[in-house]
Amino acid sequence: MTLPLAMGKYRKPARVLASLLCFTGLAIWLFHFCVWYQYDGTRPTYPVQSVGRVFPQNTHGHVVFLTKEEDTRLTRLTILAFSLMGSGFLVGGLFVEGFHWRKNAAPWEKREW
Repeated sequence: MTLPLAMGKYRKPARVLASLLCFTGLAIWLFHFCVWYQYDGTRPTYPVQSVGRVFPQNTHGHVVFLTKEEDTRLTRLTILAFSLMGSGFLVGGLFVEGFHWRKNAAPWEKREW
């Protein structure tokens, strides 16, 4: 079963838009990992109250402390990446032909007479 939107004239631009959104989200997610590990290697492993480094970042047991701005930056990158990927999947699911909302019928459910 394909949705009526997938049969329309917006199928090809929607495929391009969905791909663009998903790949952009993936690129931002990978950039998030670069920033995360850059913070992990360069920030102190003890809290510094005077500077505001009181937000812990735990990387498999290695804890470093971030400022509010650094913690907010990582959170925003995460939200942006997942929002873009989710939007790409939604556009792809609604407008691109070949996406099925339900599983194909089992062989014994097909009526061939």
